[in-house]
Amino acid sequence: MSVAVVGVAAQPVQARPSSGPPPIRTYDGDPGRLGDPASWRTPEFRSDAGLVAIGAEFAYAAGYAGGGMNIGLVDSGYFEGHELEHGDRYFPVVARGGGTGPTSGLYDPAFNDSHGTHVSGTVAASRDGVTEMHGVAFNAKVYLGNTHKTDGVYYGQLPPNATEAQKPDNAYLANVYRAVGRKPVRIVSSSWGSAPSTENYNTYDGLVSAWRNLYLRDGVPDSNGTTEHWLNGALDVARTGKIIGFSAGNGGVANPTPRGAAPYFVPSLEGRWFTTSGLNTTIGGSYHPDGSVLVPGQQRYNQCGVAKWSCVTAPGTLINSTIVQLVDGVPTPRYSQYSGTSMSAPHSAATLTLIMQRFPYLTNEQALYTMYTTGRQNSTISDAAGAHTPNPSAGRIVQVPDSRNGWHTPSLREAFNGPGQLLGSFDVDTRGTTDVWSNDISDVAIRARRQEDTTEAAAWEATKVAKGWTRGLPPGASQADRSEYAIGTSRERARRHRDHVGSLIKRGGGTLFLTGANTWQGDTTVLGGRLAVVGSQTSPIRVRGGVLAGTGTVAGDIDVAGGSLEPGLTARFAGNTLTVGGDVHIARAGTVKVSVRGATDHTSIKADGDLKLGGKLDLKVHGKLSRGTKLTILSGASVHGTFRGLPEGGLLLESGQVFRASYRNNSVTLTVLL
Repeated sequence: MSVAVVGVAAQPVQARPSSGPPPIRTYDGDPGRLGDPASWRTPEFRSDAGLVAIGAEFAYAAGYAGGGMNIGLVDSGYFEGHELEHGDRYFPVVARGGGTGPTSGLYDPAFNDSHGTHVSGTVAASRDGVTEMHGVAFNAKVYLGNTHKTDGVYYGQLPPNATEAQKPDNAYLANVYRAVGRKPVRIVSSSWGSAPSTENYNTYDGLVSAWRNLYLRDGVPDSNGTTEHWLNGALDVARTGKIIGFSAGNGGVANPTPRGAAPYFVPSLEGRWFTTSGLNTTIGGSYHPDGSVLVPGQQRYNQCGVAKWSCVTAPGTLINSTIVQLVDGVPTPRYSQYSGTSMSAPHSAATLTLIMQRFPYLTNEQALYTMYTTGRQNSTISDAAGAHTPNPSAGRIVQVPDSRNGWHTPSLREAFNGPGQLLGSFDVDTRGTTDVWSNDISDVAIRARRQEDTTEAAAWEATKVAKGWTRGLPPGASQADRSEYAIGTSRERARRHRDHVGSLIKRGGGTLFLTGANTWQGDTTVLGGRLAVVGSQTSPIRVRGGVLAGTGTVAGDIDVAGGSLEPGLTARFAGNTLTVGGDVHIARAGTVKVSVRGATDHTSIKADGDLKLGGKLDLKVHGKLSRGTKLTILSGASVHGTFRGLPEGGLLLESGQVFRASYRNNSVTLTVLL
């Protein structure tokens, strides 16, 4: 295969951060072009209907295909015979443990099936213009650990007729997660295994029972008599801050598998653990006239249920990908369509990887929450009986996750514009990057969660009273009671410490432009670099370091205790006035920076509230101004105080010109004397 490089053309700042991605590597003659999403929808692209459903073409058109990113998988091996798809980007991970010796991530017909090969192809198979399909993040690297089983292995309470092939080696499997987690990956995704008939996830009691059998300390036997537990390996990886993803299961029941629902039972896993339900793109989907997705489709398979705050849906019906087929006993590369949440999980994992690539300065948790809050809503939600009912908000960006769809289907088109919501405090270090968030950012979901938490807290208090647990568990409590109490108290702690209002902290070098109509209710704090408000902002802004700039509207107060307030932006944005609905307070350590290019061309601040001045004025003049020119640089309902060292009538020398300052008539003016 000849390899071509899609160059990185000049893009507006909205398109990607200033650091930029590496060029996309694909094939000679690829029609895909930067800035043109439709050009990427080749037959190879369309062979997986899921790529349109998640808006993958918008990632490619922005210059992102996973280059420089690494994805971890745990599954039934991958077949190295798919040389064109894998190239030099697939790496088998070796693990051992329990009764299983050193085992590579490569497919072995002695104990593997095609499942892992299919999953790994969906994640990152090359876009080569020759083979039948390509993966979501087709330039990414893949590190794959082998379950040493097929997809038919059971992961819970074994039924009496379970064969040896259906029984996992728990100690080995735990080490597979640890081994993959030690690789330079930020996410480890899994969709292997089948739910045993002995477990019922359609009821809460059934799900809790299965969770009790899964979530055990090593040394404590489960119902199978096993004293080492594979889930602990995945938990070890999550505790390092890496993201663990699991498929939700295919039973069509009200809740995901217990491993997928883990953040419900262990709330500290939120932000580092999620599950993926299925999406049927052939039912309920619709498209814009330009061929991009409007409504992704209809949820299928296990619902998000109790895990809705850590759950998305992703394409999982008739997904075409790589497989391996034995032809006269010889493993041979082939392609086939599979269905199930096993096909959904690699779509969401690769989508998250592209979001991580697009926003290299976001933490893993922040990237995950960006994927959540920019999901596009599916065609149905649940009615009171839990059945499908038409979703009146289908096609819109998700507001609050629901029990069927969770955060609905990830949309790379929307996610590449930045977060859609702030789920509590969003403390971002831009690390020298200049970028734009253009979504209308709210905090509607986390404020809705406050009411959910209040209702849940009341129910928990009633449970403790009814069971006599107000002072803790009594001696001799049953295992079921101990489990229920542990889950209840951990969720109580999480509720108590949860921040139910969105807020933003900007630190680090670089400029972050906010161009949307932002309505989060918590504070916005600038600690470093530059935050530029181009759209509108309802929350108050505190400047403690760095620069607050902009030509938009801030409805609340602006308080500059340190750093500077610098209205205006750059030549690419029109307008020079920052409008403030509240007060503007410039403390002694704060600075206001004003630039002047002419009598009618200068930056300024217009406030509906009071101006409270005590800091420094930093004036920059570009060009010669006529004597008598009067510049209004700040205005408000009233003016209190003066700039430091610049009293009423005080003189300011800048660029060879002399200005006289005045604070009268509810404004700050500078008049040119010489």
